[in-house]
Amino acid sequence: MTENTLHFVHSASPPASDVRVFDSLSRRLLGAEFTFRVIGSSHYVSAPAYEFHELSSCEPVDCDGVTALRLDGPTTAGTAADAGADESATPSPEGGTGSRRRIDYAADGLRCSTVVERRPLSAFPVEAAFDLSYWFGPDAVTTVDVRADGYETYHTYPEFDLALFTRTVFESVPDGVVAGEPAESGADDPTDHSADRAGQPTD
Repeated sequence: MTENTLHFVHSASPPASDVRVFDSLSRRLLGAEFTFRVIGSSHYVSAPAYEFHELSSCEPVDCDGVTALRLDGPTTAGTAADAGADESATPSPEGGTGSRRRIDYAADGLRCSTVVERRPLSAFPVEAAFDLSYWFGPDAVTTVDVRADGYETYHTYPEFDLALFTRTVFESVPDGVVAGEPAESGADDPTDHSADRAGQPTD
């Protein structure tokens, strides 16, 4: 049974508990390797070189810095083009009542901003192609689409008539140093699609 709250965690360390990975790929962004995963409870993105870990989970997360968003809140008819148009305040742990939220986080040499939108289930682009997608049921899917400056996800919840959309944008911090390697200027070619996929579920 799906909880009615989605938890977002940004940290410098991997999740304390194991996650079940259904699909994954790796891409180079801002001079480092990022790995994107569809997991049993939502998604998990990591870039160890930047000490960046983002976990999105429907299950309770016992750690500091958790942002909670209710899945049964109001929806918006927004599109990806205006995902960052408003509601720039960082949400409180209670998740608030708005249909669009923004979460900001800074890591070692990296800054990211994630906009989260509750959209009606009918807004999910069923015919679109995604870099990662896993269908958990007829109307329940998690997708990840990697962009030159970050990534977008969809998480659909038919029980809430909800297509939860997120867009995360990365920015290299000026004079920031990537953990364990020299600082680099500029981003890698966004067309570098060298991927490390794991298409079968793993425990």
